[in-house]
Amino acid sequence: MSTAETKICQSCKQSFVIEPDDFDFYKKIDVPPPTWCPACRNRRRSSWREDRTLYKGTCDLCKKSIITVQAPGSPFTVYCRPCWQSDRWDPMTYGRDYDFNQPFFAQYRKLMEVVPRPALIGSNNINCDYSNSTHHSKNCYFVFKCFFSENSENSYGLLLSKNSFDAYITDNSDHAYEALHSSRLYRVSFSYFSTECLDSSFIYDCVGCSNCFGCTSLRKQKYWIWNKRVAKDEYVEAMKYWDLGSYKRLEEAKDKFKNLYASVPHRYAHVLNSVNVSGDIIRDSKNCQVCFSALNGVENCKYLFFGGFNLKDSYDVTAGGDLSELLYESANTMRSQKCLFSAGSGNSNNIQYCDWSENSSNAFGCINLRNKQYCILNKQYSKEEYFALVKKIKAQMNEMPYRDAKGRVYRYGEFFPAELSAYAYNESFAFDWYPKTRKEVEAEGLRWQEPPARDYKTTLLPEDLPDHIRDVQESITKEIIGCAHASTVEASAKEEGGAAVAEGPRRPRCNHGCSTAFRISPEELAFYKQMNIALPRLCPSCRHLERRAMRNGLQIWKRHCLCKGKTASTQDGAKTYENASKHFHGDAACPNEFETTFPPERPEIVYCAECYREEFL
Repeated sequence: MSTAETKICQSCKQSFVIEPDDFDFYKKIDVPPPTWCPACRNRRRSSWREDRTLYKGTCDLCKKSIITVQAPGSPFTVYCRPCWQSDRWDPMTYGRDYDFNQPFFAQYRKLMEVVPRPALIGSNNINCDYSNSTHHSKNCYFVFKCFFSENSENSYGLLLSKNSFDAYITDNSDHAYEALHSSRLYRVSFSYFSTECLDSSFIYDCVGCSNCFGCTSLRKQKYWIWNKRVAKDEYVEAMKYWDLGSYKRLEEAKDKFKNLYASVPHRYAHVLNSVNVSGDIIRDSKNCQVCFSALNGVENCKYLFFGGFNLKDSYDVTAGGDLSELLYESANTMRSQKCLFSAGSGNSNNIQYCDWSENSSNAFGCINLRNKQYCILNKQYSKEEYFALVKKIKAQMNEMPYRDAKGRVYRYGEFFPAELSAYAYNESFAFDWYPKTRKEVEAEGLRWQEPPARDYKTTLLPEDLPDHIRDVQESITKEIIGCAHASTVEASAKEEGGAAVAEGPRRPRCNHGCSTAFRISPEELAFYKQMNIALPRLCPSCRHLERRAMRNGLQIWKRHCLCKGKTASTQDGAKTYENASKHFHGDAACPNEFETTFPPERPEIVYCAECYREEFL
């Protein structure tokens, strides 16, 4: 029986613990224990996953103009989606012998640069040219990680949804705006962790509600405003004031909702119908530890970051699952078994260190294999040759490890080095969850991608937009609107016909990947008018990062329930809440402890599951 061991992370130099069950899993799949802590391992995997950055380019096969996730000037061969999926080329023609005089990862990077990469990922789409990782969808613009959705824009993680704008991980919804981790919505705006709601706005952790405005922690309620029940006519009258078509009123509602959010207790984690789990945003799962966004039938997993749908017996998975098992150190892997140290694979089994492997098995260090087996560096071998050579390569990886710019050592059992990723750090999924400045990124030996020079000029400043959506003309779709997070720097004034004209480029004042300006599409304008919502003043990238900030990070802390009996307060006593019901512990302080994604320094009052249920549910 193994015993727990404390290790020092090779990357961040912090300690982490490998439990006996962890050693059993590593033994089961025959890999060495990790040398990086769970958070650093996830950040490393996330750096190999493209995120939301698009560029204009040219297909290297058909020579047509394309939209691509690969930045201009990259060393990679890039094919448009139809060419990449076609039979006009064969990835096996790029195969090569293994060179035992070079580290494995150095050889893999050279193979990466010649094997064609997809400009965009997706299948069975109609009019989704400006969306990536979108499947079976129609009329979607600037939508990412989207499945079976239509008529939506500026969203991330849509599933079975339509007419949804500025949404983040939202499913089965129609006419949803500014939704985050919500499902089954209809005509709902500014919804956070809410389900089965309609005709509501500014709701947090609400279920089965309609005609609710500015409310938290409600179940099956109607006609509530700012957490108070009101008569129907009173609600209708109040909504005349809270006219979200007015930007001024919308900002007032945002501030009031922010104060309401901070004034009421929050449950320690969003866990539903799950047993023996730790982490956050877990639904219909069991025996999952340190998992985040684990949804629908996940079992016996650990260190899962954004995955689910019947994922079983897996560790260290970033954005994977869907009828998979025995995944380890994998990213974007679906419907596969025993895939180790791999990314972007589907319907494959027994593969290691592969990218874009489809319907393949027994492959090592390959890229874009299709219906193949027993391949190494895209070269075909017999079954006997394959296993003998893989054994030698693993030994060589330990004897001649790769060292990155920071001197970190990569032997067999480590995921790909972040510095070898096809994406700059600020283009990758890692930037969303582990943000860094350009100086910090480059100090770590990673790439930072500056946006290409933009030749457009801002024609309308955000402060000059009409306050109310009803006053917005169709001509707004022709304007280039400055993002409120950008400012004109080094501006000068010159006289032109007696008038002073400010000139100078706009630069972002945030670390959100701000595009400094944006357009309103005709479909977007029609949506805002139909929903009676004021025009946004931020570009889609800044809106995305601000929306995503409404959910906690990917780390857990052990904490005590802050319920003191009749009242509750933050640890510093700055905020106090008076309970409306009596809890199981009476007037004494709650004895419960839990693991939560709310850091101790956060201002929220955090309750255990029992106190939250007795107070609100």
